[in-house]
Amino acid sequence: MHFPTYSVGKYWLVFAPVLTLLAASGAQGADDAGTLRAVRVGEPAELDGKADDRAWALARPLKLVAKRVLPPNLDASTDVELRAVYTATHLYILARWRDATQDVSHKSWMWSSSKSAYEEGKDREDMFAVAYQHTGEFTADMLSGHDAVWDVWHWKSFRTNPQGYAMDKTHRYYSSLPQGKATEHKARNGAKVWIARPEDQGDSAERAGPAPSERQGDQVPQYVRTVPSASAADVRAKGAWADGWWTLELGRKLEPATKTIQHWTRQSATAWA
Repeated sequence: MHFPTYSVGKYWLVFAPVLTLLAASGAQGADDAGTLRAVRVGEPAELDGKADDRAWALARPLKLVAKRVLPPNLDASTDVELRAVYTATHLYILARWRDATQDVSHKSWMWSSSKSAYEEGKDREDMFAVAYQHTGEFTADMLSGHDAVWDVWHWKSFRTNPQGYAMDKTHRYYSSLPQGKATEHKARNGAKVWIARPEDQGDSAERAGPAPSERQGDQVPQYVRTVPSASAADVRAKGAWADGWWTLELGRKLEPATKTIQHWTRQSATAWA
């Protein structure tokens, strides 16, 4: 299963809960529906793609169903389970979702015998992303047409997972043509919306390479994995697939020094998607 959260024409609407940082226990009641409560722990979670840390046992899960909202496979769904904890310095999120297949290649260069050249393949890696409110109205809908900025953590099974990171970027939504690079789309109300998705400052975790001029096999990776730096390296992440489930752990400082964003504090609440 592919999880292309960022494709406007093909994406999963996962959820839009409120993330609340609490110092109390992780018990959740009926009034907590749609709320992911992070609990204070003494020891941080080890980001290794396993859910066996003591920290996760202290946090109650938020169980969701992710549904596909656009064709193909309209209304197809998968189970998702989320937990959150925090220490004095970091926030950690555990995400588990059902996935019958493990897809860990992306847009590979595929050899075409008829053309004696490489073409971009249709393979797509498994991905997972969370977005939270930065500025403007947070609708959890990329095509709402509202001017807004989201902060986004984008994990990719092929391009970022081996290095232990998720891409840290923003989604910027404009109802009028902005300066700089942005892609035009049709909003839900029929108006135009422009979307820019810049990565944070620093070296990226990925770099696209050209197709080889000579044959080097049937399938050659297009993307080169690199180690991010500065603000682009704020979000550490590690995922592992086993028995039809992905288990992904993400972590970030509560107050990153390299980026002007909303800082999280105890008893604060942030809208997520």
